[in-house]
Amino acid sequence: MNTLFLVAALFAAMLPGADTAKLLSQVDATRLIAGCVLKRDRAIAIEVAANDPTAPAFAKAAKRIEPALVACLKADRRSLMIRVNDLRGTLAENLLKEADGAAMARARQLPVEPPRRISLGKSQFANDAALFSCVVGADPQQAASLVEAIPESVEEGAAFRALVPALQSCVPEGAEMHLMPFQIRLLVAASLYGRLAAFPGA
Repeated sequence: MNTLFLVAALFAAMLPGADTAKLLSQVDATRLIAGCVLKRDRAIAIEVAANDPTAPAFAKAAKRIEPALVACLKADRRSLMIRVNDLRGTLAENLLKEADGAAMARARQLPVEPPRRISLGKSQFANDAALFSCVVGADPQQAASLVEAIPESVEEGAAFRALVPALQSCVPEGAEMHLMPFQIRLLVAASLYGRLAAFPGA
């Protein structure tokens, strides 16, 4: 599969008719739990959102956030399998949109970094983090527009299309990476917040 076909396949998944209702309902539930976790343990939630999931700092933060996560699940009387990248992305999305989007406005001002094709390893977490770190670095403005847009809206679709050139420049030649629209949104949010948190003065 060449890079152009990969990007076209990602966009096709966003078109009406894609059977994503079950996945989206799980993401909506994760968003509710993430909001609860932020209220219960904001400092650790920020550490989870700001760190690459392959970093030692993330592993430590993920262990420390477990009590708040369990408490929120119990309070909501919910049994839910939460993926690491989904939790990180929903926390990041919440943080970026706080205070009338003040963090989002700063994220739009992040310097652009020339994209370079990533190298794929055995870890899917590492591959996803590397890919979307590259994408967000290449176009922080459109990354912010994607996170700001209402899920499944015309604006979200337009923002995704605008990110296609960055995706094409970051995905390795001949690679196959299958991601759903909601995963792309959350990975972009996590990478955007992580980059903002790491940038001096941000």
